[in-house]
Amino acid sequence: MSKNDKDEEKKVKQLNQEIMQIFEKHTASFGHASASLLSVLYFITERYTRQHPENKPLLLQYFKTEFDRFLNKLSNEANSTKLVK
Repeated sequence: MSKNDKDEEKKVKQLNQEIMQIFEKHTASFGHASASLLSVLYFITERYTRQHPENKPLLLQYFKTEFDRFLNKLSNEANSTKLVK
């Protein structure tokens, strides 16, 4: 892993920590937290696609892949919880 990749990974981890601290500080409900995250995601996506409209198809595929991965993980965890009970 290059130094630049390590720096980028460190920035992402720091941003994640800051976001999680905000949600912990405000004790946001699941509904409010998820709505807020989706609004932020929409905001940064709109800003990015205005600057790089040529990348919109790539961005759409990225989100589809990541949301599918998220939903599959959530579904698997729900199924494994049912098996434990």
